[in-house]
Amino acid sequence: MISRSQLRSQLRHARKALSPSQQDTAATNLHQQLLQTTLSPLAHLTLDSKVALYLANDGEISPHIICQWLWSKNIKTYLPCIKGETLVFAHYHEHCQWQQNQFNIAEPIDQAPISGNALDLVFMPLVGFDVAGGRLGMGGGFYDKTFADRSTYLIGLAHDCQRVEQLPIESWDVPLDAIATDSLFVKTSG
Repeated sequence: MISRSQLRSQLRHARKALSPSQQDTAATNLHQQLLQTTLSPLAHLTLDSKVALYLANDGEISPHIICQWLWSKNIKTYLPCIKGETLVFAHYHEHCQWQQNQFNIAEPIDQAPISGNALDLVFMPLVGFDVAGGRLGMGGGFYDKTFADRSTYLIGLAHDCQRVEQLPIESWDVPLDAIATDSLFVKTSG
């Protein structure tokens, strides 16, 4: 059986091999998937909702069109910021000031970030997924440690090429409630 690190390397290579045009099309199709499915949690958001996204990095599918849609609905958006071994979430808006974290990823500066359990919905990046809700991340465990209590609705976002039949799951892996790609939306058992 292939190791998690070998699988991670293969899947990262596959998503990074997508051209800029393929990336743009995937982001557009991802947004359409989320708007068109009757199971989408976007239909249940209110002005009081708090939604976390991420800035695409390393070939990840970009949620930037989803973010623009949320902003157009005046729904507050947040981005993850590393705090020790977990994440906190900084308010994300058009006039953010930025800092780089230890992985050279931009994070908004927020003097009062919120915890993961204060969010209603989280769109998470991933390296690999299966339709049972398994998620393979980059290996740091930040999302798994942050959402170990399972109090927030978690949707993994990915390119279709990141799908595998079955992921090797560890005891600390937090399952996803749903997966969205540029061609499918699957509500999992989470």
